Amino acid sequence: MTQYSENEIAFFKQLLLEFDERIDGRNKMEIRKYGIENNVINNCFSSLKITYNNSKNEIIFTIKGELVKKEKKETNEEQPENEDDSKIVINIDSMSMTNRGTSSEEYKIIKNKMESLINKLMISKIDTSSLVINDNETKLYWKLYLDIFVFDELRMSLFQLLSIGIKRTLLNIKVPKLIVFQNEIDDKFEYDLRKNYEDLTIEDSEEKINFEVPNILVFSIVNNSLFLDPSDEEMVITPSSLFVSEVNKKLLNIESIGDSVDPILYSQIAEIIKTIKAL
Repeated sequence: MTQYSENEIAFFKQLLLEFDERIDGRNKMEIRKYGIENNVINNCFSSLKITYNNSKNEIIFTIKGELVKKEKKETNEEQPENEDDSKIVINIDSMSMTNRGTSSEEYKIIKNKMESLINKLMISKIDTSSLVINDNETKLYWKLYLDIFVFDELRMSLFQLLSIGIKRTLLNIKVPKLIVFQNEIDDKFEYDLRKNYEDLTIEDSEEKINFEVPNILVFSIVNNSLFLDPSDEEMVITPSSLFVSEVNKKLLNIESIGDSVDPILYSQIAEIIKTIKAL
């Protein structure tokens, strides 16, 4: 975790409270500058690179998948989905887990907190029915593994960029096309890759998966003012942070970390999300 002296923290507070200025010059509702490059890793369903801090740092996002076959139980009751049935699995890692005073235990806490928030605010809100290929006696579906590697110290101030990268990576997914057929001997459903058939072109071997993926907006709160995409410095001085998910300007969920939040800020956020451009 980034370490600051008491004098530095006092200076950050003075900038925000007395001069109403952010340390990096952004306005209150402005996301930091970043770059995006698609398809950076071969043999993935989707991959993406985000660069930030004047391209000095980067985050790599990849999605791979496997086909899961699951026999349905002979019961009329609908079976609840457990953790093993999740169709999108998130994993976040960093190459500098022990840099700048962050212990391995602190790293695990931050990693788990990030993954939990992403699952709650984003992944759990996605309709994954498009990943299901066959839903007869044997359920056949794609299970996706979304891996995120941060070439930097893992910290909560990167959450806004992580959420943007996750959404863009999910929206770019292409999976291998399959042919599903019923075995004439035992009547069981089987599948084969369409690319194994010579009469098909390369374009016919993949298909795009269409998701509606929520946006996540991260706010720090200082003196009852909201600051979008907080920096390291703002995370240090904020008594509380808000993590907001929305789709098509409709508020879905708000999670808070830290001190209690003035209820009036929640109503402000409902209006703010209507004005922020698509991420």
